[in-house]
Amino acid sequence: MLRRLQRAPIRQKLMLIAMLTTGGALLLAGLAIIYFNLSRFRGEMERDLSTLADVFGQTSNAALTFNDPKTAGEILSGLNLRPSITAAALYDGKGNLFARWVREGSDTALPPRPEEDGSHWGDGKLVAFRPVTLKGERIGTVYLRSNLEELTARVWAQAITVLAVFLASGIVALILSSGLQRLISRPILDLTGTARAVSERRDYSLRATRRTDDELGELVDAFNGMLEQIQRRDSELQHAKDVLEERVRERTLELQQRNEELNQSNKELDDFAYIASHDLKEPLRGIHNFSSFLLEDYAAKLDDEGRSKLETLMRLTRRMETLIDSLLQFSRLGRVDLAIDRVDLNEIVAEILDSLAISLKEEGVEARVPRRLPVVRADRVRVGEIFYNLIVNAMKYNDKPEKWIEIGWRENPDGPPVFYVRDNGIGIPEKHHDAVFRIFKRLHGRDKYGGGTGAGLTIVRKIVERHHGRIWLESSAGEGTTFYFTLQEGDARA
Repeated sequence: MLRRLQRAPIRQKLMLIAMLTTGGALLLAGLAIIYFNLSRFRGEMERDLSTLADVFGQTSNAALTFNDPKTAGEILSGLNLRPSITAAALYDGKGNLFARWVREGSDTALPPRPEEDGSHWGDGKLVAFRPVTLKGERIGTVYLRSNLEELTARVWAQAITVLAVFLASGIVALILSSGLQRLISRPILDLTGTARAVSERRDYSLRATRRTDDELGELVDAFNGMLEQIQRRDSELQHAKDVLEERVRERTLELQQRNEELNQSNKELDDFAYIASHDLKEPLRGIHNFSSFLLEDYAAKLDDEGRSKLETLMRLTRRMETLIDSLLQFSRLGRVDLAIDRVDLNEIVAEILDSLAISLKEEGVEARVPRRLPVVRADRVRVGEIFYNLIVNAMKYNDKPEKWIEIGWRENPDGPPVFYVRDNGIGIPEKHHDAVFRIFKRLHGRDKYGGGTGAGLTIVRKIVERHHGRIWLESSAGEGTTFYFTLQEGDARA
């Protein structure tokens, strides 16, 4: 009902407001009149009944004095002329019932003894007890009982009168409000029509017509002023849009050119890194081999310091070759296309754990896979490198007496599944969470925790990004680390 009223036209709302206001006021006034008259008539009935009881009490003096119940009954029977009186009784000075009269068809039950003087309302009746006195002394009590038919008739008569006035006033209010509401609804409807036309046509040159000099007229002027401001700003915005579009076209062409240059530069850089890494390995092998030959052929001629320096040189060449291999592998990731296919991650993880079985046993590391991993579309070899690097790191960076690694995944309602490799190792301070993904960046000494080049996580991130996924970690120092990653390249589970 309220929703229908909210959607109703304003003229209907104004008419309804006028009728409800008029009707509410009339109804309240009618109810007040009925209540006032009802209270007054109740008081009149009480006074009339008490007066009638006093009259019959005085008339019954002689009957009570001479103990003549028959005469008393005849006196009471005279109440038959009052239709509203349904019963009467006369009690002697000791409170015994002396005489009675009951209208035919009425309730014959009478109070066995008189009650307190006065009148009171009962269940559909009014009763009165009045004293009978002789020379100032009480010699008995009169009891009268009246129905409420007269009261009910008066209430109904007033209710019908109020209803008739209410209906007549409602009709008059409807007629008057139907005509007068146009004084308010017409300017508003005109304003609404103009607003609708502006919205549909996007024509801010339209203006509403002012018809009155009151607040509605001021509203129309304010609306027209607003349209004028919008029209001016719309023109300015259109001009700014044209200028911005031209600048965007210029910037787009410039960005395309720079993007092509950047792609070419990246390709040349990848080619350079590949060629340089490949070519640098040959002289390193020569240095390593000649150092080895010197140690073998001239060991007797070298002192301890000379042999130590040659061994250091060989160790440095091996490290340099390892760094070049990592750089070559990282460069190759950007040059080789991914071989996307259906990949069962359970097989990949099982093969990696099998290849690391001896190392896991020697390090005392427990590997856990809580539930089966899904089948995804990805590059099998590259995904294997992700899990291998993360599992090896989890093994290396762990100083706990009971070590464990967990490989698992979780559902992601807003995207592809999230895979993780979790350990209970040394953890990574929050300030180093980004640094661990930089190439050749190690947080510990060169030979601490098994050594390494510091390129493993950089390669992992590169592979994840090639799959259009992302990788992140959650860790605190001393509380273990969890690496999360997604694979969005054809990532719908196969």
